[in-house]
Amino acid sequence: MKMMKPLLLSITLTPALIFAANTALADEHLDDPDHATVHATFLTEQPSGTFHASELIDITVKSTAEDGKVGSVDNLLLNEDGQIIALILSVGGFLGIGEKKVAIEWDSVKLTQEDDDYVVVINTSRDGLRKTEKYEDHEGE
Repeated sequence: MKMMKPLLLSITLTPALIFAANTALADEHLDDPDHATVHATFLTEQPSGTFHASELIDITVKSTAEDGKVGSVDNLLLNEDGQIIALILSVGGFLGIGEKKVAIEWDSVKLTQEDDDYVVVINTSRDGLRKTEKYEDHEGE
C-alpha cells in the first residue's frame, strides 16, 4: 500500500501541474505584441457615407471617352489592411462569352452615383480595354 500512495499522488497531481505550467506560459505571451488581445468594436447600423463591397459587384463601368457601358465590376482586389487596391473588370464579349478580366487600380477610377445606383467611371475607351493585357487571377494560391 505504501507504494500505491506515491503513484496515486503523482497521477492526481500531474494534470494540475501541467495545467499550471501551461497557464503560466500563456500569461507570459499576453504582453507580446504578436499575441496581444484585440478588442472588438461593433456597429449597430451602417454609418452614413459608407456602402457594402457587394454593392460594387456587377455595377456598370462607363468611360469618359465614350458613351455607354464598357464593362462591369467582377471583383475587388484588397490588400491585407482591407483597402481596395484594384477593381477587376469584365470587358468585351457578348452575354459572358468572350469576356476578359482586366484590373484597374482603385486610384484610376471615379465612383459616382446615378439615381440610386453606383457607377464606376474610367478614363479609357472600349478599344483601350481590348488592348489591355488580361488580368491573371491567382486566387487561393
